Amino acid sequence: MRKRVAFLINPSKRVRLNAYVQWVKSCVSCELFIFDEQWPASIDEFDEVWVMGGDGTFNYFVNAYPACDKPIALFKGGTGNDFYWKLFGNMSREMHLKVVLDAHVEAIDAGRVNEMLFLNGVGIGIEGEVLAAMDAIRWIGGAIGYYLAAIPALFRFKSYTILKTRPVFLCMVFNSSRAGGGFHFFPMASVQDGLLDMLVCDPLPIWKRLFYMPIIQSGKHINLPFVHFSKISSMQIVCDRVLKAQVDGEVLESDTFDFTILPAKFKFIVPVKL
Repeated sequence: MRKRVAFLINPSKRVRLNAYVQWVKSCVSCELFIFDEQWPASIDEFDEVWVMGGDGTFNYFVNAYPACDKPIALFKGGTGNDFYWKLFGNMSREMHLKVVLDAHVEAIDAGRVNEMLFLNGVGIGIEGEVLAAMDAIRWIGGAIGYYLAAIPALFRFKSYTILKTRPVFLCMVFNSSRAGGGFHFFPMASVQDGLLDMLVCDPLPIWKRLFYMPIIQSGKHINLPFVHFSKISSMQIVCDRVLKAQVDGEVLESDTFDFTILPAKFKFIVPVKL
């Protein structure tokens, strides 16, 4: 019996991704059911689920199907593709499809913030402001688009206080390593260690914000004295004002963020040596 696969495409990008979808379809022998307009109410009847899009699409998927126990394959089709990169790196489409068809499955952690699941990470404050600004330049995408949105935010964003007494410029809680199409905020992060990674940056003058931005992008900020890393399994972060947070490319607005790790939550198809 042929394997039954649900292939879920981001509907807003189905025209742009159509050639890629048709190429995949021409290369496989499984029974492929393509959903590029409306996703199914249930995926129980399928053996695997393939999802094409970016971090926001993958975030939508895990929140739409939080109990999914099927092997999941991700296909790159977004602007940042940061979680995809964590699993597959920069491999070619041909090599990626071979990995998907080989179907090596491993359990991967997820996180929860308030009522939202996330795969990649959450940035509270300036990350949320940058994401909101990127809506106007999302067509550029990647690190260049992130820079264009981030630089004005670096000038105007005001530090805030968490945990009642700690002033910060930046607070991030991640499951994976990078965001913004290539900013390596957590170069040491693992998606299989059963923990979330937390970064807190002390308040900085504007010139330091600008100076250290490319250093943070490259992941060379681990030993900076004003950047602090820790591992957590759960934490409540209460801020002194309502802030925007980016959650895998989606915006969450609150003054309280409850984080919990969900160890080995989903089964992903990955390279043998992840």
